[in-house]
Amino acid sequence: MVQCKKCKLFLSLAKDDIVRCKGDCENVYHKKCATKKSLSNTLCDDCQTSKGSPKQTTEETKITLNPREESGENVLAEVNKKLAVIYNLEKKIGELTNSVEFYADMYQTLLDFKEESQKKIKALEQKNVYLEKCNKALEERVQEMEIKDKEKNIEIHGLEKHENEDTILVVQKLAHKLNLDPNDIQDAQRVGQEKLDETKPKTVLVTLRSKSARSRWILAKKETRITNNKVYDNGSDKRIYINEDLPKYKRQLLWIVRNTLKPKGFQFIWVQNCNILVKKNSDDKKIHNIRSEEDLNKFEECK
Repeated sequence: MVQCKKCKLFLSLAKDDIVRCKGDCENVYHKKCATKKSLSNTLCDDCQTSKGSPKQTTEETKITLNPREESGENVLAEVNKKLAVIYNLEKKIGELTNSVEFYADMYQTLLDFKEESQKKIKALEQKNVYLEKCNKALEERVQEMEIKDKEKNIEIHGLEKHENEDTILVVQKLAHKLNLDPNDIQDAQRVGQEKLDETKPKTVLVTLRSKSARSRWILAKKETRITNNKVYDNGSDKRIYINEDLPKYKRQLLWIVRNTLKPKGFQFIWVQNCNILVKKNSDDKKIHNIRSEEDLNKFEECK
């Protein structure tokens, strides 16, 4: 606790309304007491007088109370004020310490939570990679089963529908025209929804007795141009198309491949044994097998 050099009252160094002498004495003044006369050029009168003299010792600069100049009541009152300031300061420091400790605990809790979350996220990422591999393997397995299930089927497009027709007999008649064995036909039925365009009849799905029988049908349609006249002798020159029965995912992929590569000048896009094959033109000797959209994207990048 120090006194103002001018008014001799005690003052707090924590306040902003003080001015300190820049000389050796380091005396302190209230701002209102630090007039140009008592503190000129940031040096008090004593320092200006003793400028150049040796620095005073601590004993010489110690502030002492003068009982003759100050009454005991005034000194006690000033001391009590300063003690109240110190008490409030200690209380605020205690509150601040508690707050700092609380936030330090919270920060440590958050760090622990972050570390635990990172471990869980890493474990989930690893599990996700594993599940993706399992899912991909399952998809491939399902696709293989779908292909296996349809390996004996063919689709006949453009075959005109007559009233009260027996679909199996019609397909057997078509087999005779193509020099194929009608006994290979296990089942035949029209599938899909009725089309608004009556000139486009529903597709005929034919189930054959073996995979080799399907190959013979596909080969026969390549060698012979088939029309409805060949089946019904009705003079209709509308073509009949025979294709492999594809699983849904292969059908969608074929549609994507055609819409992607046809505009880019690819002349040959066809299906053989459920494989989507691509060739640029007759001069291109390499045939590309597109198994997925990823294959298609890689193929486009290479080209």
